[in-house]
Amino acid sequence: MRNILKTAGLALACGLVAGPALAQRPPSPPPAPAAPQPGGFGFVLGGSLEFGGDDVATVLFTNGEEQDVKAGQGLGVDAGVYCRFAGAPFSLRGTVGFKYVTTQAENADINMRRVPLQLVGSYHLDGGARMGLGLVRHNGVKFDADGIGEDIEFDDATGYTVEIGWKWILLSYTGIEYTDEFGNDYSGDSFGLKLIAEF
Repeated sequence: MRNILKTAGLALACGLVAGPALAQRPPSPPPAPAAPQPGGFGFVLGGSLEFGGDDVATVLFTNGEEQDVKAGQGLGVDAGVYCRFAGAPFSLRGTVGFKYVTTQAENADINMRRVPLQLVGSYHLDGGARMGLGLVRHNGVKFDADGIGEDIEFDDATGYTVEIGWKWILLSYTGIEYTDEFGNDYSGDSFGLKLIAEF
C-alpha cells in the first residue's frame, strides 16, 4: 500500500511540474505575409484585332457585293516598354504600333491605316487578372483608295482605352473620333481582343 501511495505521489508531482510547462508554451508564430511583387522595367510586344466605328467608305465589287471600311476596324501590332512598381499591384505600359485594315479587292490595295501611341496603367489582381485604363493617340490616319476612288486624310486624334483580362489576354474598348480633311467627323470607337507579352 505504501509503495502504491509513493507511486501516486510521484505521478502527481510530475503532473504539477509538467502542467506549468505546458501552460507557458509560446503561441505559434503568425503566417508569413505574401512576398511583395518585384519591380522593374521590361519590353512588351502586342497584337490586336479590333472591330467597330463609322463607315469611312463602301467598296463595290463587280459581282454585286460590297464591303464597308470602318474607322475603328483593323489588325494591329505594337511594341514598347513597361514598368512594374515594386511592392504594388500597378504597372505602366507605353507602346507605338501600326493598325491596318484592307478589303477583299484583288486588283487594288484599298486600306485604312494609322499609327497608334498608347500609355496604359494597369492594376493587377490575384491569380493573374488585370484591369487597365489609358490614353491613345492615333497619328498618320489615312484612307487609301489606291487610285480607284478618292483618298481621305484625317487629323491626328486623341482618345482613351479600357482593358480587362487575364495575364496576356485582354479585351479592350477604345473611344476615339476622327475628323477628315473636309471637316467630317467619324467615330473610331472599337472593341478588341489583344495579346501582349511582357519580358
